[in-house]
Amino acid sequence: MGAQNKMAGLPHGYEVRFAEQLDIPALIAADRAASELFRPTGLIPDMGTIPESVPTDVLSQAIEDRMIIVVADDQGPVGFAMCQIRDELLYLDQVSVDPEHGRKGLGKVLMFHVFALAEDHKLSGVALSTFRDLAWNGPFYRKLGFREIPRKKLDDWMLEIEAAQADEMDVTKRCFMKRPVRRGLFRLTR
Repeated sequence: MGAQNKMAGLPHGYEVRFAEQLDIPALIAADRAASELFRPTGLIPDMGTIPESVPTDVLSQAIEDRMIIVVADDQGPVGFAMCQIRDELLYLDQVSVDPEHGRKGLGKVLMFHVFALAEDHKLSGVALSTFRDLAWNGPFYRKLGFREIPRKKLDDWMLEIEAAQADEMDVTKRCFMKRPVRRGLFRLTR
């Protein structure tokens, strides 16, 4: 993976790999820390109504399914991307990087590995739901080649996700985006 990490622009001292069950406490910590970035935005009106992190059982199952990619330093994971397969797409459920490790390109590196995971599963692309205008959401994903899916083209499962999100946030400020996968350079060791 060393050559792959270098090609992906991974800063020195970090590695990318699939998550393991023993990583769960670190994943929860990274997710909680990343969630705090939303507090001052006002986009999630009552942060107290949403879980502090992805539930442990959900993380455990995604790890078992090899659907969580982590970026780690010598102390352990500092960020992760969690996905699931939906129809012919890889859906990005969550990407979180501890802000103490932010602004180093770790989120971008995780996304390149998400694209490779979609390709490995022979899926047509990657989809996600995000805040349309928040700098580290919609604009970040647009730079990576994602395009907003028009509302009339949303799949039923996307509408179900949106309905669940509506209990916690203003979904009119969110959108679904999709990016086709391309034959890439980055691979995780299986």
